[in-house]
Amino acid sequence: MYLRLGALTSAGWLVATCPAFVSHQRPTWKPISVNAKSSASETKPRQQWTAAPAVGPRGRRELRRAAQQREEPGSATAEVEAVGDVRRVYETWRWRGHNINYRVEGAEDAPPILLIHGFGASVGHFRKNIPTLVGEGYRVYAIDLLGFGASDKPKDVEFSLELWQEMLTDFISDKSRGASEQWVVMGNSIGGLLTLMLTEGLQEARKVRGSVLFNTAGGLVSFRKSELPFYLLPVMWFFNNVVGAWWALSCYIFCLITPSDDEGACDVFLKVFTGPPGPTPASLLKNIKDTKVLALWGELDPWTPLKTGLHAGDTLGQYLDTFELVVLPETGHCPHDESPEECHAAILPWLKMLA
Repeated sequence: MYLRLGALTSAGWLVATCPAFVSHQRPTWKPISVNAKSSASETKPRQQWTAAPAVGPRGRRELRRAAQQREEPGSATAEVEAVGDVRRVYETWRWRGHNINYRVEGAEDAPPILLIHGFGASVGHFRKNIPTLVGEGYRVYAIDLLGFGASDKPKDVEFSLELWQEMLTDFISDKSRGASEQWVVMGNSIGGLLTLMLTEGLQEARKVRGSVLFNTAGGLVSFRKSELPFYLLPVMWFFNNVVGAWWALSCYIFCLITPSDDEGACDVFLKVFTGPPGPTPASLLKNIKDTKVLALWGELDPWTPLKTGLHAGDTLGQYLDTFELVVLPETGHCPHDESPEECHAAILPWLKMLA
């Protein structure tokens, strides 16, 4: 009960601070390529970017017209939309004795894309993106992480980013049509961090040919002791063990309420809140050699800010030459859901360049 109350309280704060929930204005985007090289003796300045002016009525009409053309009757996009309302349960994949829920759409011989949600969310968080990607000729998989959505929520599992990385690695291996098939991986928040973990972990096998980040998190929910001065360590303990039970969830509230009614859901949330934070985006990007990474970042994100904090989005380009940043004005933590048309306008040509 307390966890669910905390989720509602957090959602109320989000509605008051996230423009996408209270405004019909759609932001524009302007891709910023980052070609920063660093050395051990060089300190890189914060990368610079400029926001494009807000999209006016004409610009919004053009974006909608482009989306409608992809959804004409008979198109692959229209066929996906025709399935009906977004369901909670789709296909089941067995992993280490657990049922994992996933959704797959698109031709079996099409290039595969894997979508990874953030904390507390589910496959439904990508309901606005799957039809467009399928309509462009991709086979799209969206998966519920163990402990979330319609996947099992075991009480005897210690949840961590490393555990989910193992799960996703096995999923890619199981669903690949051959050892040489390459994937594009996309993720939001901790799903973005998992995207980088997969990219780094599978680069020797050359299984990931491109990665897309939707406001990647700096870590799991917990803080890192190494990132705080010693006098704030008691505050960290209090936050992880007391406040964490109330600060349940942010912008995923629309797809959280139903899953949170599952047996074991509250145990999963509490374990994640007090679990290990995992690697940082910087540590992962430093180890990625040549895989292209596209980052779509909401300028107004309060959870993983663009320009402030220990893992600011506009600092990540210094760690990887093939990193590209797209800043979305008037957008918060979930750009793929808040500004899907603008995200697609950036992603689709980028995907074509990977071929």
